[in-house]
Order: sequence, then C-alpha cells, then structure tokens
Amino acid sequence: MAQPLRVLLLEDLDTDAELMVRELKRAGFDLDWDRVDTEEALLQCLDRPYDLILSDNSMPSFDAMRALACLQQRRLDIPFVIVSGSIGEEQAVALLRHGAADYIMKDRIERLGSAVGQALEKKRLRDDNQAAHAALQARTEELIRSQERLRALASDLTLTEQRERRKLAGDLHDYLAQLLVAGRMKLRQAVPCVAKEPGTTLLAELDQIFDESLRYTRTLIADLAPPSLQEFGLSHAFQWLSEHMRTHGLTVDVQIGSERINIPDDQAILVFQSVRELLLNIVKHAETNRASVAVITTPTELHITVMDGGQGFDHAAVAAPQPSGSSRFGLFSIDERMRAMGGRFEINSTPGRGTRASMILPYWPASDAPDLGDPAKEKPSGRKAAVVHPGRRSGFTTQPSSEPSMVRVLLVDDHIMVRRGIKSLLDGHENLRVVGEASDGQQAVALTAELRPDVVLMDVNLPVMDGVTATSRIHQNHPETVTVGLSVHDDRQIIDAMTKAGAAAFVSKGSMTEELYEAISRALLSKGKLPLTGGV
Repeated sequence: MAQPLRVLLLEDLDTDAELMVRELKRAGFDLDWDRVDTEEALLQCLDRPYDLILSDNSMPSFDAMRALACLQQRRLDIPFVIVSGSIGEEQAVALLRHGAADYIMKDRIERLGSAVGQALEKKRLRDDNQAAHAALQARTEELIRSQERLRALASDLTLTEQRERRKLAGDLHDYLAQLLVAGRMKLRQAVPCVAKEPGTTLLAELDQIFDESLRYTRTLIADLAPPSLQEFGLSHAFQWLSEHMRTHGLTVDVQIGSERINIPDDQAILVFQSVRELLLNIVKHAETNRASVAVITTPTELHITVMDGGQGFDHAAVAAPQPSGSSRFGLFSIDERMRAMGGRFEINSTPGRGTRASMILPYWPASDAPDLGDPAKEKPSGRKAAVVHPGRRSGFTTQPSSEPSMVRVLLVDDHIMVRRGIKSLLDGHENLRVVGEASDGQQAVALTAELRPDVVLMDVNLPVMDGVTATSRIHQNHPETVTVGLSVHDDRQIIDAMTKAGAAAFVSKGSMTEELYEAISRALLSKGKLPLTGGV
C-alpha cells in the first residue's frame, strides 16, 4: 500500500517538478504536493502540515539556503532534501550544516526515493526522542513532587504518631493511673476489715498487683510521651532518655552545651524521636553497651551527634535496596525528617570502628519561645517584649514620633523552620514587621507586587524560580523595594550574582544572628531610605 506523503516542491521548472513527483510515486509514495518558486509563496505555504520539502539549490529569485532560514525562523522541523542540477561540495556541506537532511543530483534522480525514506525515518526518530524526553522530564518532575510530598508526609506521620502518643499518655495518666490509685487506696482501706489470715494474704497480693500495674502504667506513659520533653524541653528529655536506655542495657553519656534548646515543639518531637531511634538501633545492631549524645549549638545551627564504638556497618550495604521490613528504613525516615525541617542527616560508619550519626538543623538561640523551666522568664501573651542590647549600634535613627515607623518585611525561604527562625529574630525589633512569607521565587515576586514591602529577605536557593532571578524581577518592577540576599554559602560568585541582580546587601546565614538587623539598615540607607524608629 502506497505511503501518504505531503510534499512542498521549491522548483522553478515544471519539468523538473514532474520528474521528482514521478520518481517519488515510483518509490511507493502517495503524493499530495504543491510547488512554489518564491520566498513569499513559501511563507504562505508553511502554515500547512507538510511531511517533506524538496528544493532546487538555486532559483531566479530564491535559493535553498534562504528557504532553510525561513524554516528556522518559524522553528519548523520538516525534512529538507535538496535536488540540484549543479552544486559544489563546500556549498552542499554548508546546506547540511544549516539543516538540510540530504542532497542529490538531478542526473541521479533514482536516488530520490531512498533519500526521502531516510530523511523521513530520521524525522520519526527525532520525534520519538523528543516525546521520550518530554515524558521523562514530566516523570522526573512528578517524582520530585512525589518526593516532596512523601517527605512532608513522613514528618506529618511522625508528628501525628507523637501527638497520638501524647494523647494516649495523657489518657493513661488522667484515667487509668488515677483509677489504679483509687483502687489501691480502697483495697488498703479494706485490709483492717479482714481479720482472718487467708483474707489478709489475698489483699496483700492484690496490693502488689496494683503496685505493679501502677509502675507499668507510668512506664507506658514515659515511653509514649516523656513528661520531661513536654514540660522542660529537649535538654531534660535527653537526660531522661539516657536513664531510660539503661533498661535496654545501654549506658548513654549526654553532653549538652546549653541548658535550654530553643526550638519549636513539633521540631523538638521529631529530634527526640530520631535520637531515640538511633539509640535503639545501637541496642539492636551495634553490639556495644555504651553510646554518647552530644548537643552543640552555634548562632545558626543545632548539631546533635549520636556515637558508638560498636561493630559499625558498610555504607554500600546501606545504600543498596533493602527488603521489605528492613530496619534501615529508620535511617531513611530520619533523613527525610531532617530535610523537611531544612536540615540534613549525616552518617559515617566503618565496620569494626563504630558509627557517628549527626543531625544538623537551622537554629536561632534568640527564640521567642518562653522558658517553661523557669516561670519567671515567661513573657506575657501578645507582642514580644523588646530586648535592649547595651552597647549595640543600631542602624535605625530615632525620630520624635509617638508611634514607631514600621519597616515592612517580606520573608522568602523554602523551609518553614528557617522562616520561623528568621521571624523570631525580626520579632525582637519593634521597628520590623513581617508582612508576608513566600516559599519560592515566583511567590516572592507576586507577593512583592501585592504587599509592596520595604524590605525583601531573599534566600538564593529556591524552587520554581531561584533567588537571583526573583531579585532581578523585583529590582526591575519595584526599584523602591530593598532586597537583602540570604544564603548558607558566602561564595564570592553568589554574592556577585545577587548584587548584579539588584540586592542592596547580602548576609550569610552562618552569621545572620549578628548581622541581619545591621544589613537591613545598611540596605535601606543605600537606597536613600532612612528608617525612622529606634533600635530594639
């Protein structure tokens, strides 16, 4: 059966056009063809769906090179075969480089059928490759979205589990434990009423049962939701965990550089659960009875390291696919939790030399969370009280005004834990107010147009649209808005890119606690804006 073929002939001679049509029909093609010999006519025909273009090399007012340029301008991928009576080798090579699929001489027109077949096959392969590439790209994007959803789901599931644990522990404490206590009291009240020896013995045995039931209930409550974590925070919870692990035969040395670790409750729950899982892994697999937990805080990061000197393991074995139900899923789960909180999980292990697992999270010691361990430090509800730092220079000048002039800030970062930390820093200054938050560059551009903030704090690494591009858009569309770049990296290339995009200042997240407020002030002043309020 003849193969349908829609062909456009660029030929000024009727005889040569008929010769090409006859040869293609002889090669087994069912033709639907048009013929033109000017550029204007070609442009009019390019709106039609042609499968192939056959072109003479040179015509009175037109040539093949110009025809190829027209196709490129229209971004059309149509197989283009040159059929010429005379063409030089250099010119033929130039035409091929500009997109021609092949060329044949008119005195060897019998090659036309095979040349067209090869050109059509190459076009089919290109189309298949483009379709496969598009499908792969779509699949990759879907996998990335699925990974993000799974990461968020992993954290949500852990938080939900811990909330349910806390609820169940509360129920055990408020109901079962109280009922056991009441029952034991009633039992002891009944002892004097029983005179005979067998009865007193039974009551004593019942009292012992109540005592063991109460002890077990307290253990369940502590396992489900340690009261120390709820009431006194992570530092005390780690000390409790050290004592609790003795029941599993593991001695844990806890070293904490700060009495209080100021992180949100949901983050503290995830961190505590992760440390407990790592210690239980040591109990199950490390073949050692000693471990350590070290907590180190910096101005911007919280480092929690769990170490043991046990048998260790091979990294390659951990990276390899694991069977269903493998305990290695616990390490993957911890890694996903840390990523969801804007941090990272690093594990180093060598067979026979133990394991070192580190969780690194964003951290701002100047948290606005009240110190639950010291009621005197609790702040009243409402706006956080301003903290005055003696000797600290303020980049904001004081103006005789009854109300502070607020600097409106848009906060842009893709990690919600990081945004919370930065917001806690800004909340310590009465003249700064966060009016909006964005998790990607595209949202940042849209919210800038909507909210018109005075300052945009822009992270460099963002999804959808990166921070450099978003800064450039904001600088072009809203030159009155001041942008301050933020990044965990302080490479000169990153700083230069943000500066060229329009950022008025740049702050490394590693020194944000000390420099952010001053950087905002300098950025405002560099734009000719003078803040009108006092310091903190």
